[in-house]
Amino acid sequence: MNKHILFMMKWLKDKESVSEEKLIENKREAWAVYAAAYDTDHAARWTAYATDYFAYARTAYWVSEYFALTGEDKNEYEKELNK
Repeated sequence: MNKHILFMMKWLKDKESVSEEKLIENKREAWAVYAAAYDTDHAARWTAYATDYFAYARTAYWVSEYFALTGEDKNEYEKELNK
C-alpha cells in the first residue's frame, strides 16, 4: 500500500483532515522517492504528481492514474481509510 496515495485519498475525502504542513511533507517525501527512481518506476511518478501541492486540483486524476498503472485495488485503500 502506497502511503502517499493513501494520504492524498484521505485529503480528497476531507480536506480539513490534514494540515498544510503534512501535505507539504507528504509531497516532499513522494518527490524524493520519484527522484530516486527516476524513469524506472512510473508509479512513483504518478504518486509524486498526486501529492504535488500546486496540482491539488488534479489530485483525483493522478490518484486514478496511479491505480490504473499499478493495478492495485482502490477498494483496499478505501477500506483502510474507513478504519
